[in-house]
Amino acid sequence: MFFVKDLEKRNFRISFIEIIISQDMNPFLPLVFLHSIWFTQRTLIRIFENEENYEKFYNNLGATSLQKVGYRDDKISLLLENKAKLDTVKITNLLEKLQVQIVTIHHPLYPTLLREAPVHPYFLYIRGTLPTHTNLLSVVGSRKSTSYSRTVLTNIIPELVQRGYGIISGGAYGVDTLAHKITIENGGYALAVFGTGIDRCYPKENKDFFNNILKSGGALVSPFPIGMGPEPYNFPIRNEVVAGISRGTLVTEAAEKSGTIITAGLALDFGRDVFAIPGDITKATSSGTNILIRDGQAKLIINASDILSEYETETSTQGNIVVKKIPKFDDPIEASIYEILKTESMSISSMEDILNADVSIIAFKLSMMEVRGIVEMGMDGNYHVH
Repeated sequence: MFFVKDLEKRNFRISFIEIIISQDMNPFLPLVFLHSIWFTQRTLIRIFENEENYEKFYNNLGATSLQKVGYRDDKISLLLENKAKLDTVKITNLLEKLQVQIVTIHHPLYPTLLREAPVHPYFLYIRGTLPTHTNLLSVVGSRKSTSYSRTVLTNIIPELVQRGYGIISGGAYGVDTLAHKITIENGGYALAVFGTGIDRCYPKENKDFFNNILKSGGALVSPFPIGMGPEPYNFPIRNEVVAGISRGTLVTEAAEKSGTIITAGLALDFGRDVFAIPGDITKATSSGTNILIRDGQAKLIINASDILSEYETETSTQGNIVVKKIPKFDDPIEASIYEILKTESMSISSMEDILNADVSIIAFKLSMMEVRGIVEMGMDGNYHVH
């Protein structure tokens, strides 16, 4: 069941589409159960690439069906044993209690950029609301951040928020938490990606902080099974999601060999932008960021404009400086239309198939966007961003 929810922000408005899941209406429970008995995200992509009948597959789970998808006898025995011991009622109740959403790669709410990344999970566990736009930037850095990070992020993040950008992090101590606190304080959208199950709070001291993200209209996201703790091998996967879901990654105070630099490397591998705030060359906590800049892997950032200049589409000139602006949308359908037309021109009928909305509504929204000078119709009848 879907409904549109307008979320008022202090400095701007963002519209979200929120999924409400009830136990009786959740078709994804068998998928969650499969994940809980150790079907990996990669395996789920392979099994359900063309068919999404999770209930049928789970109910018919046996030696024959598992052999067909490539499992050996020892693994088959383990999976069937795990299924026999699985407390499905407990998992179901927990999902409902926490209001967990399940969004697969086939769903329109699955983050567009993450779906396009070379590595991505088959589905995500989500608490809170996902944005309908792709203006998301990750901020990563040392868990032992200093006052320097607070100073620079306090100068940079508020302007990003005012221009409609959401901030992503891994929800860890230090820079991750700091970036989100500044975002929330300025009325912005915050999204934290867990390295644990969505029902676990890590670090546990951040429980109230994570609740504040939800209260502010943000989201908590996890690619890991219910109940999974902070295993060391989870965090590289968590970093893949952080990098994949972001248009760009901003790095501040990172040691040369750290998870932060790994995340920056993943962003580069995914073809995303990396920005770095230069630091004191005598401090180990800045060695990683300085090396990224020195080696040409990251753009040196001293203010928010250095980031905004990479993305914003409508331009005006102030002196010799080109200042670009992104249209602001209060309506989620208009926001979705804009995201579609940013990459290619398209007819109304094609947009109807993608948006799953009535053609008359799409035509009305397009006419309003034309009046505001955001889109225009070409000679071929297709619309494109102005």
